[in-house]
Amino acid sequence: MPIKSKLLLKLLSIMVFLLFTFEPFTFSTFAAQKNQCLKCHKNFTMHTKNIRSASKIGCGACHLAEQGKKHPKQKNSIKLKYDIPGLCYDCHRESKFIGQYIHAPVAEGRCTVCHNVHQSQFESLLISKTPDLCYKCHDKAKFTKKYTHKVALNSCGRRCHNPHASEKPYLLSLSINDYCAVCHKAQETGRHIVSLPAGHIHPIKGVPNPKNPTKEMGCTSCHNPHSSNFAKLFLSGQKCKRCHKYY
Repeated sequence: MPIKSKLLLKLLSIMVFLLFTFEPFTFSTFAAQKNQCLKCHKNFTMHTKNIRSASKIGCGACHLAEQGKKHPKQKNSIKLKYDIPGLCYDCHRESKFIGQYIHAPVAEGRCTVCHNVHQSQFESLLISKTPDLCYKCHDKAKFTKKYTHKVALNSCGRRCHNPHASEKPYLLSLSINDYCAVCHKAQETGRHIVSLPAGHIHPIKGVPNPKNPTKEMGCTSCHNPHSSNFAKLFLSGQKCKRCHKYY
């Protein structure tokens, strides 16, 4: 066999070996080699406390190359596999974000209003700590009056509210009175308000709220659960006169 033919045969053998040994160089394999992406996206090399687990898998877990476009030369050459929040449900169980009451950003599919999708210095990949994050939408003045509920100044979503969805109003996991009783055991009967002869007590549930008959009487009929300008978080200085004309 001529030398030239032997060289061609050898070259062909090498090409066949490479073809079946290594997968084609697609965006998926490129994305899995994180260092490739990090050559340009250097902000993801910074040390942070919390890193999204999907980032460890590779960029291709969420991103795809746009066909017919060259990255990074052409704009919009990389896209998400599909829109948020559907993309998030690839890893996060969708049932946790469904309920009778849904937090507005969740209902609108705006996960990134609260979360950084790649990494963060804060737990759960939040873009800032709570309750400061909550104040982006909720008026801070309503939570920082003269007397404050200590729980409200800590992590709103850890103690009382579910930040995503709930079957209870105000995104609570329990009814208002039951939630208050978790910490305020001695007040769950209503005897802390007034205890009358023959065992009569002031009702704190099971009757309409005199100030709003469409709602049931409860702890928040007298107390603001977040903050107040009145001691013990009362809604007003004339607490009894809000309902009782002769007191």
